[in-house]
Amino acid sequence: MTTTQAVNPPNAYFEQSLQQLQDSDLRMTGPRRSILKVLTSAHGPFTVDEIFGQLEPHTCDLVTIYRSVAALEGAGIVRRCDFGDGIYRYEYNIGEMHHHHIVCRSCHRVEVLDFCVVDVLERMAKKRGFTRLTHTMELFGLCPECTAKKESGQADA
Repeated sequence: MTTTQAVNPPNAYFEQSLQQLQDSDLRMTGPRRSILKVLTSAHGPFTVDEIFGQLEPHTCDLVTIYRSVAALEGAGIVRRCDFGDGIYRYEYNIGEMHHHHIVCRSCHRVEVLDFCVVDVLERMAKKRGFTRLTHTMELFGLCPECTAKKESGQADA
């Protein structure tokens, strides 16, 4: 999976996520704090297993991670990504980190699209009185390498 680093220092995103957690009236638990540290220190998205692997040993179990990311998703702090492979991934979702992905259908490489064309639609919906808006958009296709392999007959892409 291709990833990029955050523009602001990771600590700034971590502090912002803690404030959002507090604003959402969610309890500040040790596992939530640790999960947010993982999600704000490197660009995801990450599977629950990947998050678990980045936590200090004995921080929490997988069930706690699943519950925590669900609560953080409900508060809008974390975004769930579905790349069509049956495995959900999670990433930090506040402010300038909002983006979308393009996913290769063959090798599953993920690239970040650093802009959002749906923001205009959200602004229009807000003008019509809608609140707590969210959206997801992922693009799927063949990356240049998989396209070249398919065209040369090297692999079934």
